[in-house]
Amino acid sequence: MVNLETTSQIVDLADKLDQSCQLEVNSDPTKKSSAKKKKNKKKSGEVEPLNPFYEKALRHYPIQLKNTKAKGRHAVAAENLKEGTVLCTEQATAFVVRSDFIDQQCHVCLDDLEGEKLMCSDCNKAFYCSKTCMENDDLHPVICGPISQVDAIGRSTDVDSDLLRLMTILMACKERDEKSGRKWTGDGEIQHTPYWCVDELVSHRDLTEPAFINVVTEASQRLLYEMPESIHIPVEEMVTLACRINSNAHGLGDNQSRNTDAALGIFPLCASFYNHGCNPNATFVGLPNGELSIRTIRPVSKDEELVMSYIDLYCDRDERRQELLATKHFWCKCKRCTGPIEKSVDRFLHGIVCKQCTNDVYVIPPTPMEILVKGQSNLHVSTKPFKCASCGHETACEEVRQLLENADRSYAEGMSAIRQYRDYNRGAKKLELLTKSGCTKSGELHTLNSIRFNSYIPLMNCKRRAGDLKGAIEVNKSILAMMEQYSDIGLLPGNTSEVSDFWQNLGELCTEMASDTQKRSIVLEKKWLKEARSAFSNALLVRGIVFGKNHPKTKAIEKLITTLTSSL
Repeated sequence: MVNLETTSQIVDLADKLDQSCQLEVNSDPTKKSSAKKKKNKKKSGEVEPLNPFYEKALRHYPIQLKNTKAKGRHAVAAENLKEGTVLCTEQATAFVVRSDFIDQQCHVCLDDLEGEKLMCSDCNKAFYCSKTCMENDDLHPVICGPISQVDAIGRSTDVDSDLLRLMTILMACKERDEKSGRKWTGDGEIQHTPYWCVDELVSHRDLTEPAFINVVTEASQRLLYEMPESIHIPVEEMVTLACRINSNAHGLGDNQSRNTDAALGIFPLCASFYNHGCNPNATFVGLPNGELSIRTIRPVSKDEELVMSYIDLYCDRDERRQELLATKHFWCKCKRCTGPIEKSVDRFLHGIVCKQCTNDVYVIPPTPMEILVKGQSNLHVSTKPFKCASCGHETACEEVRQLLENADRSYAEGMSAIRQYRDYNRGAKKLELLTKSGCTKSGELHTLNSIRFNSYIPLMNCKRRAGDLKGAIEVNKSILAMMEQYSDIGLLPGNTSEVSDFWQNLGELCTEMASDTQKRSIVLEKKWLKEARSAFSNALLVRGIVFGKNHPKTKAIEKLITTLTSSL
C-alpha cells in the first residue's frame, strides 16, 4: 500500500538529490568554475516578492514573513516571544477524517461522534454530528460519487484511500473558488485558505519515487471516470497535487488524549512559512473545525526563525536526515544537524560509553549525503577508529558497530515477541536488558542512546498489561527523566505533546495504583492519589503551553485534577 508519506527507496534518488542540494561531485576544475558562475548569477537575481495576501492573512500575529535565496519562504519573530504564543491559526483549505476514524469524528467540525450520528446514505463515507453540519458540507454533493469508489480504487492501485479522498475534496475546492471568483484581498476574515495557495506549495515531484508516480497516475485516471466534469483537472495535475499533499499535509489530532491523527489537512500558510528544525521552538496543534494552530514551545528572541519538527526528535542525526530525504525531499541543515557532532546530543543517541574515561561516548561522524542516499552510513562504511568526545581514546569501528548491531537485534527480538507472538513476558525481558545497560559502564549503550529510549515505551506497556503497575510507573518515570535529560543536555524542547502524554499516562497509572491499594491501606491510597495529582499537574503545565488553556486536551486534564482533588 502506498501511504501518504511514502518511504522511498532513496538510493534511486541519489542523482536528483545531488543536483537539488548542489553537491560538488565533478572533479573537473573548469566545470566547477562554470558551475560557480551559474550559482553566483542565480544569487545575484532578485528574490520573487511574496504575494500580499500572505502578509494580510497573517497580519495579526507577532511574526515577519521573509523570502530569501538561502532559506526560501520562512517566518521570524517580530519581537521577543514567550512560550505558548500563537503564531498562526489557519482554517484548512481541505481536510479528511482518516479511515480509521471515519465514523468517529464529524466530517465538518471534527467533534467526537457519540450517540446518534448522521451518515450520507449514498456513499456511506461521510458522517456528521448534526443536521447543521451535514447541510454545511456544501462540497459533498459534488464528490459523493467518487468518494464512494475511493476505497476500491485505492485497493486495486495500491494507493492510500485517504490520499485519494483529500485529492478529490481539493479538486472540488478549486472548482468552487474559481466559480465564485474568490480572491481574498485582506478585507475581512477568511473561512479557509483559498485553493490557489495550494498550487504555490512545493511538490518535489521530480524527487518522488517513480513507483509512486505510476500508481497515483493509474488511480487518478480511474478517479476521473467517477467525477463530474466540473471538477476535472488533467491527470498530470492530479499527480502533482498528490505530491504536494505528501510534502505538505499536516495531521489533526482528535479531541481525546490519544496521540493519534484523526484527520489530515492542507494548510498552505503554515506549510509555506514554518519550516522544519530538529531543535524546534514551535509546534503545530490541531484544533476543532479543521483548524491548525502554530504555537511557541519555548521563549523566542526577536528575528529568530520560527521552526517546528516534522519527525521524531529522538533519532540520531543520520536517521533524521534519511527520513527527511525520503519523505520531505530535503537535506536538513538546521543548527542541530550542522553543529559539531562531538558537542551535540546527537553523539549520545547512538553512542557507546568510552572504555577509558566512561564519561562520554565514541563519536560516529555524521554521514555525508552522497553516502546516505545510497542506503549506507559511516557506522557501516567507516574504516577509521572512533574517538571519545572527551578523552580522545580510540576504539575500532568494528567494535562499536557490533555493539550497536547487537542492541538493535535485541530490540527487534523483543518487539517480535510482543507483536508476532504476543509473548509479553519474553518481550519485556529482552527490552529490560537494554534499558538497564548503559550509564557509566564502559563499552555499553549510553544512558541517552535512542535504542534504550525506544525500548522503554513497549516495556512500560508490557508491565502494565501484566498487571505490574508499580513496574510500569517506574518505567514511565524513566521515560520522563530521559526526556528531561535530552532537554537539558541537548537543548531539545522540554515542552512537547509527547511529554504531556507521558505525564498524563503516569497520572493514570498512579490512579490505578490508588484504586488497587484502596482496600489494603488508606495511607497508600492517599500517597498514590497525590502522586497522580502531581503528574496531572505537570501534564497541565505542558498542555497549557503546547495546546493552550482552552484546548479540549488541556480541559480533559483539568477535569482529572478536579476529580482527584475531591478524593483527597
